[in-house]
Amino acid sequence: MRAIVFGAKGTLGQALAQFLPEQGATVVGAYGREECNITDGERMRALLRQGNPDVVFNAAAFTDVDGAEGRADESFLANAIGPELLARACHEVGAKLVHYSTDFVFDGEQERLYDEFDPPSPQGEYARSKLAGERLVAAATPRAFVMRVGCLYGRGGRNFPSTILRRLRAGETIRADRDRIGSPTWVRPVVTVSAALAATDHFGLYHCTANGETSWADYARFLAAELGLPENRVNALATSELPLKARRPRRAVLDNRMLRLRGLDTMGDWQSQARAFLASESR
Repeated sequence: MRAIVFGAKGTLGQALAQFLPEQGATVVGAYGREECNITDGERMRALLRQGNPDVVFNAAAFTDVDGAEGRADESFLANAIGPELLARACHEVGAKLVHYSTDFVFDGEQERLYDEFDPPSPQGEYARSKLAGERLVAAATPRAFVMRVGCLYGRGGRNFPSTILRRLRAGETIRADRDRIGSPTWVRPVVTVSAALAATDHFGLYHCTANGETSWADYARFLAAELGLPENRVNALATSELPLKARRPRRAVLDNRMLRLRGLDTMGDWQSQARAFLASESR
């Protein structure tokens, strides 16, 4: 499988470029925004013609959730128009597309897990732009896998789970949300599942997160305990006490129903993923 990765400088994109070869893929191109902004259709098509990929993985996105509230057009360009252009370019060259979306497309008010058949209800501009991207990609090519991920972390990431780990190791005390619930997900198993799915023709919408759920405060406590640190290194706060501009889902916990039905849900639980990540970081 010949693969191209867009968004290769972010947490997920770096993991795709690093770990796809372990899944039998040959990465013929890995491009960050500097090498190719996916809103540049001409540049993108040239790279696809040059690389002749079987599959394109799109991890490029505008991910500043709070910033999107004041920069909505920028968010929609990156998260909706860009993916649509990429999907059309993939269709032209006959490549499959794996496009990543987010658990934020749900409002988080449902008590049971969200599966792929629950209606989205995005609350902020970031979430609305990501849902728009899902829909535009699906309309632009029939050979796309849209994968909703969430709470991603990995080496070098600026996301909240990765930040927690860095700050705990630096001796700092963590302020973490005790109200919001999610499924912290390591990028490495996301890559493994993405590659397995891309090898099939089971196109469509998939949820791809770690199994289980936890609050951000309890996740931070778990990491502290695994590092042998005292629980008081984590200060649990209510959502209302944190400086958040955009509304976040209260409980965005996804059910990987379609992966499970396809026999491809190898994600494991969030605790096992966290321990594996910590072990990898200690080597």
